[in-house]
Amino acid sequence: MGAQPLLFIQGAGDMRAAEGSGHLADYLGKELGDDYRVIAPEMPDADHPRYRPWRDRIARELAAIDDAVILVGHSFGGSVLLKYLAEGTHRKPIRGVFLVAVPYWDAQRFEEFALAEDFPSRLPPSEIFLYHSRHDPEVPAEHLRRYEEKLPNATARSVAGSEHSFLQGLPELVGDILRLQ
Repeated sequence: MGAQPLLFIQGAGDMRAAEGSGHLADYLGKELGDDYRVIAPEMPDADHPRYRPWRDRIARELAAIDDAVILVGHSFGGSVLLKYLAEGTHRKPIRGVFLVAVPYWDAQRFEEFALAEDFPSRLPPSEIFLYHSRHDPEVPAEHLRRYEEKLPNATARSVAGSEHSFLQGLPELVGDILRLQ
């Protein structure tokens, strides 16, 4: 059996920038080691993201993975990942869904990115984990509370500090991924 595939979906913006999601993807690869294969594609037009191109890229990446997958979405990428999963087209097994600093889009203002009201009932079976810094300067902690209300069976972790990109890593995330085994 090969390494466990983990698909990491970046946040908006250049993932290799100083505050980019690439640091978190690299951290996961380093901390999880050779037993995991972190796949972190650069998403299309990341500085001006749109839902459909990102959804389509996620679908292509998942189609190329034969084994049960671990999914990690950071910020904007996590919101696109969750919306894609709620569309119900992905049929392969998912070992766990890990969402870090994910915005909860207001349907009135951000229709393209907003989840359907009944999205929880449309998600494939999987454990869901939510991580959010208590003083996140980009996505307020209120977004975590909204996800907690909609996903009462999810494991939510409110993390001390004011991180959004978790440039120094997120040990809670690594621990939860390792506990899946």
